[in-house]
Amino acid sequence: MFSKQKQRSWIKIECLRGRTARQCHQGLQEACGEFAVPYRTVERWVKAFNQGRQNVTDMRRPGRHSVSEEEVYAFSALLDSDRRHTIRELARETGLAHTTVLQILISRLGMRKIASRWVPHDLTDPIHPSFCNTILGSVQRKLWQIC
Repeated sequence: MFSKQKQRSWIKIECLRGRTARQCHQGLQEACGEFAVPYRTVERWVKAFNQGRQNVTDMRRPGRHSVSEEEVYAFSALLDSDRRHTIRELARETGLAHTTVLQILISRLGMRKIASRWVPHDLTDPIHPSFCNTILGSVQRKLWQIC
């Protein structure tokens, strides 16, 4: 089985030899069998190579960018200073999209929102007592203010 990039390289060589798209596809089917790229794909690549394209790799497309470690570290620092940030505030402060912020918080940092604070999803032994004391203290203050 040949990768798509190897098949494109083969198509490029065959185009330089003057082969048509149909001849290229037949040659790929002989070599790759059922793993050969479809005829329409071969046709597009033959056209591109005949028009002067040299590169056989895919061109970059717009889409969701990957999140860098610096961005994750910046979020972690923001949350360490104040865990009461909303997603909207975090997005505004960092300049990233709302969905990107949510993805960083949940997937990369493993956080979720509990009692208006971002906390780790799994409360480990060192975190659990301090978090419980914080919540208990805020509840007691609220009760004291009500009475």
